Amino acid sequence: MTYAEPPSAALHGELSADGAHIVLIGVGSDPAIAHMAARLQLATPLIKPSDPPGALVLPTTWAAVVQLSHTFGAAWRPGPRLLAWLAEEMRRRTQTGDELTVTLPEGLTPRPYQVEGARMIASLGRALLFDDPGAGKTITTILGLLERAAAGHQVAPVVVIAPASVVDPWVEAWKTWAPDWRVNAWRGSPEHRRRLAARPAGTAAHVVVASYDTARMDAAKGKPLDRLGVRSVVVDECHLIKSSSAARSIAARRLAKRAAHFVALSGTPITHHPGDLWPTLEALAPTAWPSGERWKARYCETIPGDYSARVIGLNQLAEPEFRATLLGQHRRVAKADVLTQLPPKVYSVRQVDLPAPYRKAYDQLEKQMLAELPDGTELSVMSVLAQLTRLSQLASAAADVTVTLQVGADGELGEHVEVKLTAPSWKVDALLEVLAERPGSPVVAFAPSRQLMALAGEQATRAGLQVGYVMGGQSAKARSEAVEAFQQGKLDLLCVTTGAGGVGLTLTAARTVVFLQRPWSLVEAVQAEDRCHRIGSEIHDSIEVIDIVATATIDTRVRAVLYDKAGQLADLLQDKRIVTHLLGGRDADIRKAA
Repeated sequence: MTYAEPPSAALHGELSADGAHIVLIGVGSDPAIAHMAARLQLATPLIKPSDPPGALVLPTTWAAVVQLSHTFGAAWRPGPRLLAWLAEEMRRRTQTGDELTVTLPEGLTPRPYQVEGARMIASLGRALLFDDPGAGKTITTILGLLERAAAGHQVAPVVVIAPASVVDPWVEAWKTWAPDWRVNAWRGSPEHRRRLAARPAGTAAHVVVASYDTARMDAAKGKPLDRLGVRSVVVDECHLIKSSSAARSIAARRLAKRAAHFVALSGTPITHHPGDLWPTLEALAPTAWPSGERWKARYCETIPGDYSARVIGLNQLAEPEFRATLLGQHRRVAKADVLTQLPPKVYSVRQVDLPAPYRKAYDQLEKQMLAELPDGTELSVMSVLAQLTRLSQLASAAADVTVTLQVGADGELGEHVEVKLTAPSWKVDALLEVLAERPGSPVVAFAPSRQLMALAGEQATRAGLQVGYVMGGQSAKARSEAVEAFQQGKLDLLCVTTGAGGVGLTLTAARTVVFLQRPWSLVEAVQAEDRCHRIGSEIHDSIEVIDIVATATIDTRVRAVLYDKAGQLADLLQDKRIVTHLLGGRDADIRKAA
């Protein structure tokens, strides 16, 4: 990315009087200056003419200076005030320390790596935490904001945006580590939330924890969260804002842009490719990364796709610059490095065969789907996903299939297929065998399909087992009660859909995790098994992860796709163990199976 300008050309930069902008002036021949101006258009911050004219200006950010340095090399000439700002910024981004100044409640001692992460947050005020799932990012974040407040910064009000399943755990964590702070779960009727926003300063919450859906409704200008005067925003499981046009992503970024402090957390910050990271980067530094397209063009490697460029990874030539733009502002620790007391994961696969009649039905659907693909008719994405879902369902259990004719949104008459899973289920039978082999040992079962989880729970209940559920459509209270009962040893089996319970839950009572289906989403696949492999699981000698895979079905293809996605995440986080540990298999084995 570094470009050597002609010896006679130079780009001078200096801070504006208020320090908010960098003023750029090119020196050299007219062609050289024109060339430098053209190259500036490749930078990600917004650059505009100065007023009065004669120079260019861009927001003062660390990322902007890194890009200018890498782009122009020796031709880049920062002025004295800008050099002083850079020195101070470098100090903030690289300083280390082993202790916190904030006084913690008696009996609570954070781990050293949590202190290190908290100091990063306290020093910079805006940071990314990509620690492994289960490493304790919640506590690290709380400590970082407490430490920043202790240093004299106005941190409250804090808004934590999190999956609905972890709103209550976030509230409890704040009450535990910051008992003097007023903390509320931000939920209830619209009128109730308006009353929360209208409370006077002496009774208003220091921290509110909102689900993504509630934040989406309350973050717009003039809405309750906006009226709080938010000073700090925490986005938990920030991979959930990867779609820049989604309402939840817009809401989180809107709040973050107005806040003085911002922390994003995720053990799996991308789901498909590095391009997923841009919305989080914009929330982190809105003036450094205002355009997703420019960020992808500068830092991502792409190939032509059917409708737009397809991101296949980081641009290797630009990667050093990209990592320099985030110097000291992001952190990842792997559990294997810092939580050596945790038990190892032991993976295994149990192959199950589809009974003959159901094998025939599965094969017919698969052939029908393949026959439709090359006939010149473009299938919609939703149509393909629906057919893949049906294949996964028929690979798992018997089903009643109802086909009706309905008028679609386009006014065309088409087939509507409804699949209802029923017994027998060869996968549920295999799950019951796992439970029978481990009497008295609680088990967590995962699948994307709510129907399959319900079927598993029904069959286990008939077998005399105590069963709980964490699935979509439950109230927060019912979900919390199920998790609490499981952790207290009152349940033999907890049936969890990966969409509802794949993040934020602690299920360390189990030493056995069973996947009846793997989701297509890498995030859901990795996060789900780490519900049981986290702080607290050291009571077990190992954590079993058992995949029940139907022979010669779509199951093996799902595993191969997950493996490919893991490679993108490993490159971004610079940890190849993400790939080698995923699914407990080797590259060749998983690809061969597919």
